[in-house]
Amino acid sequence: MSVTVLVVDDESVTRRVVAHALKSISVEVLDAEDGTTALQLAQANTPALALVDINLPDMDGFTVTQELRGIPHMADVPIVIFTARNHAGDEEAAAQAGAQGFFYKPFSTQELREMVNRYVNP
Repeated sequence: MSVTVLVVDDESVTRRVVAHALKSISVEVLDAEDGTTALQLAQANTPALALVDINLPDMDGFTVTQELRGIPHMADVPIVIFTARNHAGDEEAAAQAGAQGFFYKPFSTQELREMVNRYVNP
């Protein structure tokens, strides 16, 4: 069975690093550089997990998370906010938007794989 993760980040380097790290554990990555693309990909696919950055060019990650929750087949898909931003209240805002987790950048490949496995293979 193939596992797919939706990665939403405006930094192409981050998307490539995540894809490379997850390829070794047989996870396919759908990548989106902005919220609009993420919502289009989510409409057409059902990822096992979504990783959403806060800072995106067209809408913030909290809004993307809320919009993803509005897609019927995404209602129960785990969403993790992953960000380099460290602002007070971000973790609470992520939870209020519907995210199950919060993950800080930078991260090691091992930390990323463990986090993905925690949500994809509970």
